Amino acid sequence: MSIYLLLALGSAVLAVVLTPLVARASVLLGLVDAPGGRKVHAESVPRLGGVAIVVAAILGMILALAVAPGRPAPDIWTTLRPLLLAGGLIFLVGILDDIRGVGPAPKLAIELVAALIVMTSGLLIQRVTLLGVSWDLGWLAWPVTIVWLVGMTNAFNLLDGIDGLAAGIAVIAGGACGAILIVRGHPAEAMLLAAVVGAALGFLLFNFSPASIFLGDCGSLLFGFILAATAIAGWQKGATALAAGVPLLIFALPIADSAGTLIRRGFARPEGKPVSIGSVLRQLAEPDRQHIHHRLVGLGWSTRRTVLILYAVTGVLSMLALATARVNTP
Repeated sequence: MSIYLLLALGSAVLAVVLTPLVARASVLLGLVDAPGGRKVHAESVPRLGGVAIVVAAILGMILALAVAPGRPAPDIWTTLRPLLLAGGLIFLVGILDDIRGVGPAPKLAIELVAALIVMTSGLLIQRVTLLGVSWDLGWLAWPVTIVWLVGMTNAFNLLDGIDGLAAGIAVIAGGACGAILIVRGHPAEAMLLAAVVGAALGFLLFNFSPASIFLGDCGSLLFGFILAATAIAGWQKGATALAAGVPLLIFALPIADSAGTLIRRGFARPEGKPVSIGSVLRQLAEPDRQHIHHRLVGLGWSTRRTVLILYAVTGVLSMLALATARVNTP
């Protein structure tokens, strides 16, 4: 059996076992998402589902590498060390936000530190290919990579507004990115994605509408960061860079939703109040019910129908990205 399939199945089974345990622990600790305000659910639902996903993915990788003969486990862990360290920071700030709340400024600061960790390890968007022509970014590689990593991290957090949406999109997008990583010869990043996608799929059994547990920020932020970081490896590393349209198609939904959110909230700043970095960040982080999924539900669509339609859109765009990728091995 392929190591990737073994990883995905093992992590999925572990998530199925661990998710109910995390849900019970969340209820006992009082860590539940109460209804009201912009919430679309009518009853309190335990959060911290990201904990089950992270534990399932890590255990899945450890077990898969232990039983797979001839696998260079130390090399795998060495390659993944920056990703795991940076992802750990994102996970911790998400946990703190789920438990006691974290302001937008300190959260952004941690996200920037996590981005710098993977960037200093060599994971940078150094080239952009459009219409068959590649441009080297030079020093612009650093700000462009920061925008990509931090933007996608928060894009998945914004997407986590109705049952099963963020986890399902992570499964579809992660599967597409994983296929590119495998073909382009990046086994370490592909194995990490296989574990995360498998764990997300197992978790989705409990998160799909009506959800019995939510991802929490620890899950949605981590999804965005890991997918964005591993996408750079598949996109940039190798003799040639993939066309920029490939990741943009795969992540079109979270990109479009977050871009619309930034524009909407940016122009909605209250007049007459002093403008500062803190006030701008607070306004941009102010939740609302104007996201794509909220608008579709507002049209009278059920949560399930909305989620399935958005799954289908992401699936079609991901297949189109793979069909047009012209993937070449390094």
